[in-house]
Amino acid sequence: MMDIPSLAQELAQRQLTLTSAESLTSGTFQSELAATPEAHDVYPGGFITYATSAKTKILGISPELIEAFGVVSEAVAVEMAWRAKSIVQTDLALGFTGVAGPGRLEGQPVGTVCIGCADHRGVVGHTYHFDGTPAEIMAQSCQAGVELLVARLGD
Repeated sequence: MMDIPSLAQELAQRQLTLTSAESLTSGTFQSELAATPEAHDVYPGGFITYATSAKTKILGISPELIEAFGVVSEAVAVEMAWRAKSIVQTDLALGFTGVAGPGRLEGQPVGTVCIGCADHRGVVGHTYHFDGTPAEIMAQSCQAGVELLVARLGD
């Protein structure tokens, strides 16, 4: 299983750049990526859009999309990834949205996480269900993002 430092090495070897838009992970993924020696080669910056208003104002996600699917949805995660990639003009992007706790959000149970991954071919999304404390759910979400991105690179 690949971790964030190994992912950074892989991206640097392939000369690929990565950004992310994070909600429930609140910058955890980007913080770990920025702590790698390869950060200056692969990570130009990203977004922390915890509140719904930040998603609409900073990333330009339509309120209608959020209203139609809910903020915790693959549709929003995919749009977060695509918008982040487009704004920063990276090769790859991840979008993280979900419920880390302590309570439900829009009827979604704690541990529901949606991650989007964007590259030159388009976007894919996946929904996960994790258990644990908010910090554990955040860590599992970051790892799932790495794995989704690695799977996309392998396609």
